[in-house]
Amino acid sequence: MDIQIREAVPGDYQNLCELYLELDNQHRLSHPELFVLPEDYTAARAYLLESMADSNQALFVVEIASNLVGFAECRMQISSDFPILRKREWVQLEGLAVKPGYQKHGIGSLLLKKVREWAQSKKVNRIELKVYTFNSQAETFYLRHGFKELSKAMYLNL
Repeated sequence: MDIQIREAVPGDYQNLCELYLELDNQHRLSHPELFVLPEDYTAARAYLLESMADSNQALFVVEIASNLVGFAECRMQISSDFPILRKREWVQLEGLAVKPGYQKHGIGSLLLKKVREWAQSKKVNRIELKVYTFNSQAETFYLRHGFKELSKAMYLNL
């Protein structure tokens, strides 16, 4: 299997939408009160193109035999200016997904390695992410790669 990992380009838009749709379906099914199926991807196109052009953001894709089968999206973050918070920079991993038929082949690990390399190129020594509790597969993946739990988000419906 010839795996190529590269930065996304505008021509990847349609294939990226399909990957995001798979990821978003999982979120929408688990939390329909938070996630909806967008009627129009016009805003998504603008968002993705802006991300691709911003040097403080990266969108990596995995290509196998001219098919996009995964992506990782990350961005630089800087802590807010608040007296009790240490001033710091980190890379926020916004999303990482691999099509189901290509999972368990090390592709996610390769994407995570690429994000690590990008963070190091930015002179950043920390990557943070958020994972929903319903996504135990993702949580296990990140724990296996050395991530540690930092906090929990909780809610109460009224």
